Amino acid sequence: MTRRRAARRGAAGFVLAELLVAMFIAAIIGASLTQLVISQSRFVALQGALMQARGGARAALNVMAGDLRMVSDSGLVGASPDSVTVRVPYAFGVACTQTSGRTVVSLLPADSATYFSATASGYAWRDSTGKFIFVDPATVGSSTGTQCGAPYLSKTIAILGAPGWSPLAVAVGPNDVRTPAGSVVYLYQVVRYAFAPSAQVPGRIGLWRTVLSTGQRDELVAPFDSSAGFQFLDSTFAPQASPPADLNTVKGVRLILVATSELPPEGRSEPMQFHLTTDVVFRNHS
Repeated sequence: MTRRRAARRGAAGFVLAELLVAMFIAAIIGASLTQLVISQSRFVALQGALMQARGGARAALNVMAGDLRMVSDSGLVGASPDSVTVRVPYAFGVACTQTSGRTVVSLLPADSATYFSATASGYAWRDSTGKFIFVDPATVGSSTGTQCGAPYLSKTIAILGAPGWSPLAVAVGPNDVRTPAGSVVYLYQVVRYAFAPSAQVPGRIGLWRTVLSTGQRDELVAPFDSSAGFQFLDSTFAPQASPPADLNTVKGVRLILVATSELPPEGRSEPMQFHLTTDVVFRNHS
């Protein structure tokens, strides 16, 4: 009777060998699951770092492209591999008459937020050959616009309004006596974009925007790799690493945006990079 009970207990339980095999299999499964979790964690971190770098490059492109595409002939006033200084138009209009050392301009409807946040560095008017003549520095003052009609002009120059934009005329000065009534005029800011040491991410490179007329300097995006910068499109639209002596021959710029993540993703020693390169052709050269 005792032997039967012992045999039954042995058949219902585990021997040591079976227990060791079960523990070994559980260890293999546990190690595999741990490796899977680590791999997934690193993949997510890698994708997050790549998205951060890509977002930085695209943000920089969105900011700079809007300004650089507006640059007209002779609008590039300073250049180096890591910075460009340009005249950025922010309002266009038509010249009326000249009075008291100023030229009255009927402005076309513009983006009101951009207009009222801008500080004029100067203005430009277009002569009969299509060339823009720059008056810099200059100031912009208010005007009633009465000089845009009789008896000052034989034909009235309209002062237009639009939703969100009230009809507006301004007086720019000093006036250029050669400016004929009816000529195209635009107001501009002189803006510098530069890759320089970052304040947001110490020890790294950031993209800075400076309005020279006010000295306001803002860091737009960071961080970037030291290889980020500018190249310059020549008369054949081929990129050159260094700007030419005559900046008026530059037809546009190539933006080399090499953005990086702030920190290396898990499992890597270097931050992730995203390379974005695009050409921006200046206005009137497209």
